[in-house]
Amino acid sequence: MIDHVSIGTRELPRATNFYSACFAPLGYSVQHQDDGQTIYGANGHWSFALYPSPQGELIGARTHVAIAAPSQQAAQGFFEAAIACGATALREPGLRPDINERYYGTMVKDPDGHTIEVVHWIS
Repeated sequence: MIDHVSIGTRELPRATNFYSACFAPLGYSVQHQDDGQTIYGANGHWSFALYPSPQGELIGARTHVAIAAPSQQAAQGFFEAAIACGATALREPGLRPDINERYYGTMVKDPDGHTIEVVHWIS
């Protein structure tokens, strides 16, 4: 249901490298990029944007973004890439019947402190 999400970062190049690696297993890539933004998605659809945040401005304090994964393997791939790129694990990939019997997902805190969840709904 997410059309697009925009989040801030202190270091756009670092954040771009992080999300490029983490989103690749999910099939998402850079759709647009310039000095002031990096925008991810698939097939020309812009879904997830990174913007530089001014110093002194809070970023990521209560941000929670859930990204759809096409499979359990893709969710696992996201988690592995995220950890390798400096994320902190908040929820290891796996089934979470306490959330929903069809839920398979993971959650990390990215290097800027944003909480990113990746979920695959089992049919």
